[in-house]
Amino acid sequence: MNNREAATFILLGAAFVWMLWQPALRASMRGVARQLLWSKLTVAMVAYVATIGVAVYGAWRLSLWTMDLLAATVLWFLLTGFAWFINLGGAGKDDDFFKRRFLETLGFAAFFEFFVNAQTLPLVWEIVGQVGLTFVVMLNVVAGGESRFRPVARLTAGLLAAASLGLAGFTAISLVSNWPTVDKAGLLRELFMPVWLAAAVIPYLYLLAFYMGYERLFVRLSFMNDRRPPSVRAKIGLLLGLRGSLVDVGSFTGSFAWEAAQSSTVRASLHQVRSFKRERAAQKLARTQARQRLVNNAGRSGVDEQGLVLDRREFAQTKEALRWLATCHMGWYRRDDRPDEYRRDLLDMLVATDSKQLAFESDTPIVSKVRKDGQAWYGYRATPSGHVFGMGAVGPPPSQWFYDGATPPDGYPSQRGRGWTDFMSPDRPEWRGEPETEL
Repeated sequence: MNNREAATFILLGAAFVWMLWQPALRASMRGVARQLLWSKLTVAMVAYVATIGVAVYGAWRLSLWTMDLLAATVLWFLLTGFAWFINLGGAGKDDDFFKRRFLETLGFAAFFEFFVNAQTLPLVWEIVGQVGLTFVVMLNVVAGGESRFRPVARLTAGLLAAASLGLAGFTAISLVSNWPTVDKAGLLRELFMPVWLAAAVIPYLYLLAFYMGYERLFVRLSFMNDRRPPSVRAKIGLLLGLRGSLVDVGSFTGSFAWEAAQSSTVRASLHQVRSFKRERAAQKLARTQARQRLVNNAGRSGVDEQGLVLDRREFAQTKEALRWLATCHMGWYRRDDRPDEYRRDLLDMLVATDSKQLAFESDTPIVSKVRKDGQAWYGYRATPSGHVFGMGAVGPPPSQWFYDGATPPDGYPSQRGRGWTDFMSPDRPEWRGEPETEL
C-alpha cells in the first residue's frame, strides 16, 4: 500500500466515522446497510464480490496481480465497482451503458489518473492534499451550478488544472530520476488492473441488469393483467421479442404492453413486441428527420407550404421557457402571502437560480415587463432566425396571451395589439407543438 492509498483509506474511514456520528446520516446509512445486507440485493452483492474475487485469482495465476495491488483493488471496488453496481438501473436507459463503462478504463482520464498515482508524496502531505482537493472539487461543483458563482467555478477549475499539472510534473520528474529502481512490472500490473477488472465484472453486471429488467417488466405487466402474472407463453413471446436489449425491456409500456400482458399465446405477445419496436423505430426516424430539418433550414428565410417559418432553431425551447415563465407568474400571483399582482423581479429570480427551462444555446435572453399596477405582464424572446415569441397576461389568472411575429411586441397583450391572441383563440399555427428532436 503506497502513501496515496493509505491517505485515501484514512480519509474514507474518517468520513465514515463522521457520518456515524450524525444521527440523520446514521439513520440513512442504516437503511442502506439493510438493503445491501438483508434483502435480495445481498445475494447479488455477494455474487458481485465473488466475481471480483475469481477475477483477481485468475489474474494472480497469470501473474497479472500481486498482493501489492490489494489496496488498489479494494479502492477500485469502493470508488468504481460499487458505483457501477448501485447505478445499474441506468442500463435500462442507455444502449451504451456498459460500453461506456469499459471505455472509461481505456480513456485518457484513466491513464492520467494512473500516471499521477505512479509516484506519491509523504503521507501527511497526501492527506492534506486530498482534503484540499476534495474541498476545491466540491466548491467547483456547487459554484458551477449557479451563474452568479461562475467566477468561483473558473477559479476552482484553474486550481484543479494546476494541481493536476503539478502532480503530473512531480510524477514525471520522480520517474525519470528513479527510473533504474522503479518497479516497472508493478506499474504495468497497476495500469492494466482496472481494464481486466472491468472486463470481468461487466458480463456479470449485464446479467444482473437483465434479470432485474425482466423482473420489473413482469411485475409491471401483472398490474395490466388484473394483478395476475402474464402467462408463461406471453413471457416467452416477450423474451423472444425483446431479447437482450435492456432499453427495450425498460421502455416496453403503453398499449402494446397492455395487450402483451393479457395475451395467451407466444405469437400474440411477440406481435405486440414487434409492433412496439416498429413504432419506436418510426419515432426515432421522425426525430432524426426533425433534427436534420433544423440543420438544413438554419439561416433560410421565408415560410414553408403551410405558412410556417422555415428556420425553427430554438422554437421549442423558447416556447417552453415562456410557458414556464407564465406558469411561475400565475403561481406567484395566487400566493396567499403576497398581494394579488405579478412579480416584477420574477424573471431575474429565475435566471439567478439557473433554471434549466431558461437555458438556450444562443445568448439572446428573455425580455419581461410588468405593468406599474402589477396587473399585467408580458415576456418575449427572439429566436436565432429573428422570429419572436411572447406570452403575457392582462388581469388575474387564468388570463393568458400568446404572441409571435417578426419583431418584438409593441406593448401589453390586447385584442388590438399586433400579433397577440388570447388562450381561447384557435389561430396560433406557430405555437403548435414542435417535433421532438432528442434521440
